[in-house]
This record gives sequence, C-alpha cells and structure tokens, in this order.
Amino acid sequence: MKKNIKIGIIGGMGANASSYFLQLLINKINKNNLKMPEIILDSFPIDDFISDISKINRGLISLKSIINKFNLLKIDMAVMCCNTAHILYPQIFKNSKFKFPSLINLVSTEVNKNNCQNIGILASPNTIKYQLYQFNNKKLFIPNIKLQQLLEKSIRQIIKSDFTKVDNQLLVLQINKFIKKNKLNGLILGCTELPIIFSRLKTLNEIKIFNCLDILADSVVNYLLSPPCQGRVSRNCGTGGF
Repeated sequence: MKKNIKIGIIGGMGANASSYFLQLLINKINKNNLKMPEIILDSFPIDDFISDISKINRGLISLKSIINKFNLLKIDMAVMCCNTAHILYPQIFKNSKFKFPSLINLVSTEVNKNNCQNIGILASPNTIKYQLYQFNNKKLFIPNIKLQQLLEKSIRQIIKSDFTKVDNQLLVLQINKFIKKNKLNGLILGCTELPIIFSRLKTLNEIKIFNCLDILADSVVNYLLSPPCQGRVSRNCGTGGF
C-alpha cells in the first residue's frame, strides 16, 4: 500500500501568515489535482527573538523541539513560514530527518533565474539587518528607514490581526516611490506577513513580485509531483530546493 505523504509546517511566529500559507498550499494542491497529503501545522508560540535578540537561544530551543517532534512523526517534508527565523535555519536543519528546504534559498533561486535586473527587498528591519538575502547573485536595493519602519508597523498589525489598521494608501505611495527611485523591475516580499498585505494592495506599479509564501508553496507542490523514494523520504530525496 502506498504510504501517505506527511507535510509539516513550522508556524506560529506569525500565526496569520502560517494560516494564509496553509490555505494557499491547499489551493495549489487542488489546482494540480494532487492527492491531499497529511498536513501538520505546528503553530508554536515562540518568543519574539526577531525583535529581541536576547531571546534567540530560547527560540532555538523551541525550534529544535519542533524538529524533534517532526522526526518522531516521520514527516517527509517540512517548511518554515518565517523569513527572519531562518537566522537559525543552519542549526535546526542539521537535526532534521526529512526534506527541509530553506525559504531564503528558494526565493533566491527564483530571483536568480529571472531576468529582472534591479530588485528591491521589502522586509522588517531585522531581516534587512541580518542580510539574509544578501548572498543573492543580483544587487538588492534596500528601502529607506521610513519605509522599513512603515513595513515593520504593518507587519506587527497583521501579526495582531489588526488588518484594518494597515495604511494601504501610504504603503502604496511609499513602495511606488521606492520602485521609481531605483528603477526597480522586481520586488522580494521578504516577510511572510507581506503576501497578506500585498493581496490587499491593488494600485502598485506593474512589477515582478517574488512572493515568498507562493514560492514556498510551490516547493511543496513540486515535491508532491516528484516520484516518491523507497522507504522513508530523506532530506535529499525529491525536489523542492535547498
């Protein structure tokens, strides 16, 4: 009997983004007429080490416990719905016994194979500070501090479910200024709350959007489309990108 594929989602660092990703993934699975896998979302309330670096060790312990839990559950593939939490990805990846692609690597691969020359990144100040995307083969344009702070405020409002408090008009105005000033033809959404925000922004200039959650969901779909390996799926089995 063919075994059911188990997909793990590490969420909770932004529960709304995790929920949004789950729905996006389910839609893509159905669109591709794939058998629905067993999906386990661990929405874990990890201390906010993203804004308070003193909590990073507690965050690492929490993430390692999720990895160990997924190992015991014999997950085939897992993804992590948080860009900045990938600061800890190297430490937790080595403990995983399943396919565990890096969101940062997936987005960077998508950017590098695209023809866009001038690419900007929209993210929280800490994602920008830790330069998670700076190993990209293309030069990335960084928003000014005013836009960074506006994005941070908007991200926090999404995390708290204060959707109506996000100033969509001001965001569109500032992002379009960022695009025009740097002659951008591509934008990386470097925070998993930003796809939720962008789904509500209707008047942005025409530009290629690298949606981190969309790319992450595609990696899971690609994995489900690939032929299964014999026995337990290893970290290097199938597709999905590292």
